[in-house]
Amino acid sequence: MGRLAGVPAVLVHGRYDVSGPLDTAWNLARAWPDAQLVVLDDAGHGGAGFGAALVAALDSFSSQT
Repeated sequence: MGRLAGVPAVLVHGRYDVSGPLDTAWNLARAWPDAQLVVLDDAGHGGAGFGAALVAALDSFSSQT
C-alpha cells in the first residue's frame, strides 16, 4: 500500500452494504496513505446519496491541482 502514497483516493461506502462489509473499506483506507473514507449512513450497496458523494469526491480531486 505504501506504493500508493501520493495517489489520492476517496472510498465511498454504504454503512448497510452486506455484500462488502464496512471493515474492508475501513482497513483499506487506513492502509492507503492518501485515501479518505466516506461512509454513507443511510445507504447499502448503492442508494440515493451515492451520486452526490461521488460528485463531491471528483470535485475534491479537481481542487488539488
